[in-house]
Amino acid sequence: MTVQRRWSRTNRLIIDAARRLGVEARALTATETEFFLNLRDAERSVIISKTRSPFLTQLAQTLSNNKRICRELLGAKGIPVPPDRLVDDGCGLAEAGAEAFLAEHGAVTVKPNWGNRAAGLSVRVEDREALRRAVVRAQAEDLDEEVLIQPYLPGTNLRVAVVGGRVEAVAEIRRPWLRGDGQRSPRELLAALNLDARRTPWEEQELLCLDQIPVDDGLSEHLAVHGLTVDDPLPAGFELELISEEIEVIDRTEEIDPGWRTIARDACQLLGVDVGGVDLRGPLGAFLEPPRSGPQAWRRGAILEINVLPALHLHALPTQGRARPVFEAFVAYCMSLPGAPAPVGPVDAARLLPG
Repeated sequence: MTVQRRWSRTNRLIIDAARRLGVEARALTATETEFFLNLRDAERSVIISKTRSPFLTQLAQTLSNNKRICRELLGAKGIPVPPDRLVDDGCGLAEAGAEAFLAEHGAVTVKPNWGNRAAGLSVRVEDREALRRAVVRAQAEDLDEEVLIQPYLPGTNLRVAVVGGRVEAVAEIRRPWLRGDGQRSPRELLAALNLDARRTPWEEQELLCLDQIPVDDGLSEHLAVHGLTVDDPLPAGFELELISEEIEVIDRTEEIDPGWRTIARDACQLLGVDVGGVDLRGPLGAFLEPPRSGPQAWRRGAILEINVLPALHLHALPTQGRARPVFEAFVAYCMSLPGAPAPVGPVDAARLLPG
């Protein structure tokens, strides 16, 4: 008897898109794994890893995962990125200039330099003791105990999906907030958010954009940075943005200014990332007009990072607006189908580095 695999949401969307394009998508081996699929038609057969293409190099993936180096390289090319401070395992906060940086900006975001998926990330850190706790938390998640500190930028997030050097979709990602009323705990506030019928338990991986928000170690650690717990009432007036979750995903593909599309595309190409999700942060209105230039341009919109696993489902399953065929674009690119862009080449030092 053949047992039907229960694929994850991403792989189900890839398989469905492949079928519409006349491409077979099947398990790579008999071993149960979500990490690999085989795409094949009469002319070619390729292996993909979730939404990593056959053309992605290890160098490009490693480079994009180092947030400090990315910021420095992209900033040198005039791409708006926020300033930062790096704290490593042998450097204290004062020596790294982190305390002065906090005083200058008032509120900061603290993250592992090598992290992803918001692991170890703390936002809106506003005092010295919280900064110390946030740094310790981020160091525990980082490969080299390196921590990046950046200004906390108000505004919203835009996710730009780039496939083979083309911008395929743009979505505004509105994050949920925990807003204290002095009575309800974070656990109770999350329970209210999870009543949204559009949310499904992450393990079920239904074809819905929003996941149930768990009360997990990551949330407990993030609250602990601010001296809070999941079960005590959240103080009135305290607000915490849940930066790894979504409350609305709104298609903005037609609205974003072409200049920001160019910035996202160029950032991916400079780093050799062929399929990427570019995170922009700032006031929504800033992205509907041409990007600004100059040393303070980042205050009106900046690139936060480039994700090699770009969560393409956000564009295929928005909560508002038009669904975009990003998975079809991904499959067509991987299979080199007619009309798809040519494979992006390796990191080009001649373009990336100064002469």
